[in-house]
Amino acid sequence: MARVTINMIAEKAGVSRGTVDRVLHNRQEVSPEVRERVLAVAKIMGYLTAPQENKEQKLIGVILPGNRWFDDYLKKEWQRGLKDACEIVEPLGYRVELVECETDIPVDIVSAAKELLKKKPSGIAMTGMNTRGVRDCIDQIVESGIPVVTYNSDLDGTKRSCFIGQDLYRSGRVAANMIFPGIGKEDKILAVAGNLDYAAHNSRIQGFIDACREAGIGEDQIVIKESHNEYFLTYEIVKSALAGMPDLKAIYMANESVPACAEALADEKTSRRILLIGNDLTGATRRLLLEGTVDFIIEQNIYWQGYQPVVTLKKLIEMPSYPVEENSFTNISVVNAESIRKPETA
Repeated sequence: MARVTINMIAEKAGVSRGTVDRVLHNRQEVSPEVRERVLAVAKIMGYLTAPQENKEQKLIGVILPGNRWFDDYLKKEWQRGLKDACEIVEPLGYRVELVECETDIPVDIVSAAKELLKKKPSGIAMTGMNTRGVRDCIDQIVESGIPVVTYNSDLDGTKRSCFIGQDLYRSGRVAANMIFPGIGKEDKILAVAGNLDYAAHNSRIQGFIDACREAGIGEDQIVIKESHNEYFLTYEIVKSALAGMPDLKAIYMANESVPACAEALADEKTSRRILLIGNDLTGATRRLLLEGTVDFIIEQNIYWQGYQPVVTLKKLIEMPSYPVEENSFTNISVVNAESIRKPETA
């Protein structure tokens, strides 16, 4: 049988040779749909084959916090990325084990890491609260000779090899730039974070505050609240702000509870217009955009956060001195109702 070539995969998948090359070399500049199609074709044609039974597999552990770290839609996107990464590394002698924690509290993350260590992994991808316990855990893993890659919410200041996710500080600045042109000297802004112990939420809020300050908005004009990603608590925070802040002009949701905020706005039943900006394009936020309740959503590439940590760890396992960048930031994109609305058919 003739050897399968990249040109053959490209022709079968209906893409260019360069696209196939980018997929097989784990580059970001390919849409998830095209990446999935190319990997499927490569596997069917035998380019990506099952590992030999007599070859000892190396273990890559992936720790996913519980307590709805990602909502259902985002989790599916993350899992798609992880699945595609497995398609790349498993034929090359690797086994990927996903550990889903029951909660996102630090003790569960540390416990999951310790259980993984008993299986002698060659690399670990993880995320979690930016606490002393989690940071110490990462450092101990790295000091034992096992590379660690963080994703989604960084744990900087540790000995991890790199972080893969959005530049969340910059994401907060992007949100501020959409808000402050319409803010006067007496106007108020509500910024709702999930939990400021997470570097992700903390960075978003800090970027938001810094950009507002540079635009001349005083910190006394910005009210910051933590909702711990709880629907009811988010609802109550927004309802209280609407009742107690007559000069409230904008809300920045730096967490996942955008629907709770939207419900509170709907229940207020007044004519005042409040600009609402949130994060992550999910099924719920897409609907709220189209309804006109949410004005803008800042996206992050969740698929890439499932995919890239695994393939990066493969490189680090095979070449510990592999020159990875400290931060591998995914793209930041802003969407509104017009950008996602399907065109009407004639």
